[in-house]
Amino acid sequence: MRTIKELSKAELGRILDEFYHQFETGYDFEEFLKPFLESIGLSEVEVTSKSGDGGIDLKAVKNGLVELNNNDFVKYKVQAKRYKPSTTMPPEKIDALRGTLLTNEKGLFITTSHVSDKAKNEALTKDPHRPVIVIDGLDLVSILIDKGIGFSYMPVFSGVALSEFMNRDSDFKEVSMEDDETKDYVFKMVTANDIRARIISIPSTIVNKLENNENKHDVKVVVNGTKEYEVTFSPARKYLGGVTQLLKDFNFVKEDKTFQEKKIGWLTDGKAIKLIIEK
Repeated sequence: MRTIKELSKAELGRILDEFYHQFETGYDFEEFLKPFLESIGLSEVEVTSKSGDGGIDLKAVKNGLVELNNNDFVKYKVQAKRYKPSTTMPPEKIDALRGTLLTNEKGLFITTSHVSDKAKNEALTKDPHRPVIVIDGLDLVSILIDKGIGFSYMPVFSGVALSEFMNRDSDFKEVSMEDDETKDYVFKMVTANDIRARIISIPSTIVNKLENNENKHDVKVVVNGTKEYEVTFSPARKYLGGVTQLLKDFNFVKEDKTFQEKKIGWLTDGKAIKLIIEK
């Protein structure tokens, strides 16, 4: 397989053009970015454009180190621009994203168009407390090639491979009874540390939507549309307790007492919680 360095700028441009035309609308591009951001290490990725969240298209977080009490936890606000690859993105668009950031939040500006190296550098350094990371079209296809997302062999862009990547949570769709649109769920990994402590950490976006009185209280959890559990919600610590039976039922704790980390999907109406878990 040829490496990115071996591809000419013209070849990368051709790939970018094919990639751009894979998405009919900007919203289609945003939906692609949800699994893409997860693939580069972000979690709790949520498409927000349907709610008109101040021009922010997606939100995501980068979890901190457990050993540091998650003090290096980072929130990202993401703006997606599906513009023609031949166009150059004006810096004002990037500045607009920075204007939505709170102190110590980071911006991620992703576009299929061109952004100059100078504009990328200024986006990072203009306000160190509110940096914006820019990924333009050529950056994006380079990352996709490097990770093998949507490409096969030469590399040759494959719309089928890209669709498979975007639908990689299809196993969850088979167990989602009432809510068969898994794109509405927020996904988060249940780690070995959680399982060992017999808790399940809750995505921040779900915590923010739950009604709470700042004290621990019971909440109903429905898993895969069939099994119901009464568990304990701890708003201050952002976790569910009393989940030992749930962890056993869905094989987080194996018969040999070892742990199986799994990604689960979260959805809430503010009162009860719906989970989708692959058995």
